[in-house]
Amino acid sequence: METARALRETSDALLRDLDVLVQIEEEKRGLELGDPRLVELADRIDEIALRVLGGTTRQAELTKRANAEAAAGSADVAETSIEATPRSIQAILTEWRDAERRALAAEPGSADAAESEALVQRLREEYREAQNAARRPR
Repeated sequence: METARALRETSDALLRDLDVLVQIEEEKRGLELGDPRLVELADRIDEIALRVLGGTTRQAELTKRANAEAAAGSADVAETSIEATPRSIQAILTEWRDAERRALAAEPGSADAAESEALVQRLREEYREAQNAARRPR
């Protein structure tokens, strides 16, 4: 289950970073040329894109390991999708709280504030989905 859980966490992080990239890029596109925030947002986009690249490399490695474990008949990964692998509500909540603190500490209007707010929105939705899944009968 360790490989499946690591793969889920990596996939979730990639989706969050991609959501943040889209939101920051959309904000950047609306700014006038010459606005100093353009450079700040472009630098933040570059940082996140590098993080995404590292995440895709890790995900590829984990996917190969999970497929090898499944082929070997491991009950931990057999017939399990990334989506069906649960992420603990506590882990989501902890990450959400950290993102909220980071958003509060960020300078209003900064790239850090934009990234933090996008992350908070994504984690809020993930928490809601996890709560709804926990309430569903199995």
